[in-house]
Amino acid sequence: MGGDVTAIAAQLDQRGVRHAYVDGGITIQRFLQAGLIQRLIITRVPVLIGAGIPLFGPLLQDIPLRHIATRQYKGGLVQSEYEVAV
Repeated sequence: MGGDVTAIAAQLDQRGVRHAYVDGGITIQRFLQAGLIQRLIITRVPVLIGAGIPLFGPLLQDIPLRHIATRQYKGGLVQSEYEVAV
């Protein structure tokens, strides 16, 4: 889907969608800034990348998070799950 994130969220809500996977640095930034993300799962892969789009970029304000869980997988992949504190 493309377009304004609030319009996308409204379309998904009308379709009865209650959980959506949002990916991509700019897309995540837009959904965060619109207050449309309630839970984050951040995956870290053991590779340092020299360039790219920052995951969060500049934010208008701090977004407090509550840690839910952290999982470690074979090969070094680590996932941390957070709830956006309201």
